[in-house]
Amino acid sequence: MKNVRVGLIGCGVISGIYLENAKKFNFYDIKACADLDLSRAKAMADKYDIQKAYSPEELIQDPDIDLVLNLTIPVAHAGITLQALKAGKHVYSEK
Repeated sequence: MKNVRVGLIGCGVISGIYLENAKKFNFYDIKACADLDLSRAKAMADKYDIQKAYSPEELIQDPDIDLVLNLTIPVAHAGITLQALKAGKHVYSEK
């Protein structure tokens, strides 16, 4: 079985614990992160050795992403989830 390729959207405070804990699991890989503030996405990608930093729209369109981990703020949450589902992605969220 191949690992699930995950893209994280929303590089705020809570994303750090997800990125840190991802190292403990061997069935998925976080391949990209995205944020409305691209500099924040790039900073998290650098800190956690993630291959790609994107805008949310770019991440959703990436064919190498299987699942979107949606950690966005509440006002953006539904829109990101719907975009990801329409693009054929699986979505995980806490909201």
